[in-house]
Amino acid sequence: MVGCATGGLEMAMTVAGGQTIRVPMGRNGAELTNEAGVQIRTANFTPNPEKKIVGAFGFTDSRHRVLRSVLVQDVSDDVAVTFVDDAQPKSAPDGTWTGESQPLEFHDSRLSWIGTLSNSMRAFRFTLTFSDGQTLVLHQGTFYSAAIKSTIRHSYGENY
Repeated sequence: MVGCATGGLEMAMTVAGGQTIRVPMGRNGAELTNEAGVQIRTANFTPNPEKKIVGAFGFTDSRHRVLRSVLVQDVSDDVAVTFVDDAQPKSAPDGTWTGESQPLEFHDSRLSWIGTLSNSMRAFRFTLTFSDGQTLVLHQGTFYSAAIKSTIRHSYGENY
């Protein structure tokens, strides 16, 4: 954790590809990214009714640009893992896009971090390509406390 010029705290993370990003932290964890008219709204994993885990992602583009593609990857580790690759993205009239990963089994290797006992910060890279060919890359941090991860593990019968 480091202080930033505005007086808040930031967490520095090295992500896939060796880039260092800064994740602004607020009272409730990582703050939502807002850049170039795009506000990240959702970047997290949640259990679904079928006892699987789904990545839920979303953003709003205040400029209402037409999207050509949306790629969402977890870049927290050495190798980027793709969770959404939407080649025909559709935005709502208010400029909101949402996407989900395929449902994942609890023991899927892409979710191995849930099995660790300490807090985890995950970094998601949103790569937005607009119809004019311009690309915008945004990073969004998501904080998972040890307690939340424990609750998730317990819901899948893991008692540690």
